Amino acid sequence: MKKISWGTGIVIAIIIFVVLVLVQTIYLMNQKVDLVEEDYYKKGIEYQKDIDVQKKTSELSEQVRFDFNGQYLIISFPENLSDNKISGEILFYRPSDSGLDIKLPLQTDSLSQIIPVSNLKKGFWRVKLRWQYDGQDYYDESSFRVE
Repeated sequence: MKKISWGTGIVIAIIIFVVLVLVQTIYLMNQKVDLVEEDYYKKGIEYQKDIDVQKKTSELSEQVRFDFNGQYLIISFPENLSDNKISGEILFYRPSDSGLDIKLPLQTDSLSQIIPVSNLKKGFWRVKLRWQYDGQDYYDESSFRVE
């Protein structure tokens, strides 16, 4: 068996190292990257508004309830509100894949909205509810896991 000189061994080690770094770089550059928000810079600037809206929402005498029973998500608004003055939108946010996010208009017939979750992919979901009532903005969120 022919012995390899230490100089040749070092060159082979460097070549293997460079090839591994190139393969890793090419692999990582082809991975899908989802940002938390598409316009995260703008959202970062407006974050104080979100904090103020969340604080106002927490000061309501009754809170919005999110009930998840495995098949439906039921969003219930406080009884002291009038259902025809509530408007807004519901975002089903999937942290692991922004392509699965779903935005729905808020439609309250009797201070609640029932949403079937059978079309949602299994896993962790966060519900972000932005709603307006009587000219005021409110925000609530909850999370659940579809099994």
